[in-house]
Amino acid sequence: MGIFHKTTADKIRYRNKDRVERGEFRGSEIVELEMPATVRIVGESAFRECRNLKRVSLSNTLCELGAYAFRDCDMMENIVMPGEMRYPDGSAGQIGIGCFEGCGLLREIVIPEGIAVIGANAFHNCAALESVTLPRSLRAIRSGAFAGCARLKTLNAPVMPDLIALDAFRDTPQQDRIISQRKPVLTIMHTSSFGLPEIFQFSASPHLIGTEQSDGNMSVMLDACDETRVCFRITQYKHAGGSHIVPFNTPTRLFYEEYDCQGRTGLQKEEIIASYR
Repeated sequence: MGIFHKTTADKIRYRNKDRVERGEFRGSEIVELEMPATVRIVGESAFRECRNLKRVSLSNTLCELGAYAFRDCDMMENIVMPGEMRYPDGSAGQIGIGCFEGCGLLREIVIPEGIAVIGANAFHNCAALESVTLPRSLRAIRSGAFAGCARLKTLNAPVMPDLIALDAFRDTPQQDRIISQRKPVLTIMHTSSFGLPEIFQFSASPHLIGTEQSDGNMSVMLDACDETRVCFRITQYKHAGGSHIVPFNTPTRLFYEEYDCQGRTGLQKEEIIASYR
């Protein structure tokens, strides 16, 4: 069983490793998961489609939950998150894309302090989710993060983040409230044939014109923005330079390339798309 060992027919306990590898327990029949302080990273799809998994207790020193880590664990009723999630250097912890997507019996979640971004579709279609508590450290909620959480009646937030995707709470009781409060957001998505998309978000407020904003390894500077469009430059990134105009609610391609890559089958592609809404 890799880094875990069975103590009963339906329960596994951690041994002595600092991470759960990508896809390591995908589709396992485990019912209960305990994870002690030695685990810092849960890899992509590590427990995906563990359809009997009901109860999870995560490590107190966890700093990263990878993309789709618990996706489609559709019997999960309870998960105990750590009080704080940060990397050893103090930087913000991570909840990845689609991390808990389709966990249809999960009723409550407390997002740990230290989390700055809730990834796209992180809790998408958690149909039984009734209560969410957000941390003070949160700065961005990505596209579809809580979309389809039709029972989400309670949203506890000491301060709502400035960067909330327009569809982050789509088809939830919180949708109208969030839309009325949120500010326009410039979202830039970089996709390639080699991995998961990278998403960057920036505030598109007039008072930030001429001020450089950074998100991860991308920085931008607004040149103009109003209710119809945003004009900006990417000042730091692998495809930096040039001036871009993105109309409101109209996804716009900034960069596209197809190329051959030795050792891989067929053409590879790379694309950067921006939206303003």
